[in-house]
Amino acid sequence: MKETNNLTKDSITPTLLKLAIPIIATNFIQTTYGLVDMMWVGKLGSGSVVAVGTASFFVNLAQALFSMILIGTGVKVAQSMGSEKEDKTREYILNGFFMSIVLGILYMIFILATQKQLIGFFELRNPKIEQLASQFLIISMIGTVFTFFNMLFSIILNSMGNSGKPFRMNLVGFIMNLILDPLFIFGLGSFGGWGVSGAAIATLFANIIVTILFVLQTRTLNIFSRPLSIHTGGMNEVLKMGIPITVQRVTFTIISIIIAKIIVQWGADAIAVQRVGIQIESISYMTIGGLQSAIAAFIGQNYGAKQFKRIHEGYKKALFITVIFGVCISILLIVFPKQLFSIFLTEKASLELGIHYLRIIGFSQVFMCMEIMTIGAFNGIGKTYIPPIFSIIFTALRIPMALVLSIPFGLNGVWMSIAISSVFKGVVLVLWYKWTLRKMDNSILNHPIAG
Repeated sequence: MKETNNLTKDSITPTLLKLAIPIIATNFIQTTYGLVDMMWVGKLGSGSVVAVGTASFFVNLAQALFSMILIGTGVKVAQSMGSEKEDKTREYILNGFFMSIVLGILYMIFILATQKQLIGFFELRNPKIEQLASQFLIISMIGTVFTFFNMLFSIILNSMGNSGKPFRMNLVGFIMNLILDPLFIFGLGSFGGWGVSGAAIATLFANIIVTILFVLQTRTLNIFSRPLSIHTGGMNEVLKMGIPITVQRVTFTIISIIIAKIIVQWGADAIAVQRVGIQIESISYMTIGGLQSAIAAFIGQNYGAKQFKRIHEGYKKALFITVIFGVCISILLIVFPKQLFSIFLTEKASLELGIHYLRIIGFSQVFMCMEIMTIGAFNGIGKTYIPPIFSIIFTALRIPMALVLSIPFGLNGVWMSIAISSVFKGVVLVLWYKWTLRKMDNSILNHPIAG
């Protein structure tokens, strides 16, 4: 396979960085889809931001569900590459695309059938905003399969050690979205634009273009050159790997929806602040998500090749990079909250709330980054079930903490509950992973692996 790169050799830090930097850039580009949408939609007013933000919960839920295919496929591809089993690699890839199509179609049907009830759950009490949210959600769902394909293409190539190609493909999509967003939202000349719906249409077009480019540029993998054959054993392996992460991400999304409903009592400005704040914060977690993908691929290949010393060193170096990055992001959010938030919303009430949000969340960024990177390390050794246990417990604690802390601190108490839970998750996961590695070392000493 010409798209592959062996991660079981050469110096660890350069290998990690060479793999991680394009993934980080790709994640940053994917993050800016939402940022660009929110920046332009913000010019339509806070009501439009609330509409997009409300619909986005269910877009995020789709991606959370897709994790059971995405994560499992990525791990199995990396491990089969490390053990030099090309036929098995192709089997996992083909199965991944088949499952993506099925899941994408089923989720799209579900959303189209229930979108009024889903939007109505938030009790926005504004028919216009609810209508805009429904329109944005329906258009976004039409492109679900294309979104899934692009994410799957990216993680497959990352697992093979080729992170440059996903970056280039997604860069084209970003440029398309950047050009189409203002055109479709506000119009040009006699064309008046589609407002909030225009943002969803722009993203849909960009995703279709990226899918076409991926198909054209990965022909050397011969993914679609053979008849589709369903390998239930391989599918079960992928789902077994991915379901724990899916449970975690779905739970996280549901908890976020409940938190959003708590925030509703402070009005539309508070909801808009949360949605914009999440978009700004996504710069942090999507960027470190690039390192998560890199460390998962690195550890996955080395685990398949039984290079356990490289697993230790790789994690240690990745953790160092993570802490440095997290500290820098924390400083940025704490020192420059007004400058960052005013890019999206300039209304005085929203801006003041946004400054408080970014400063409070800023203190937890380094711990959130530690959590995200360590999840990738767990995925690499195939223990995808461990991070969800702690993530679900501490994320669920946000609900009672938000209710309790909001009594003395108001809306800031809700932001504090999010920050505190992130600190707990970061510390516990890092300590647990180090304990897992020590346990793995003891097992190897007591039961040496032949060959």
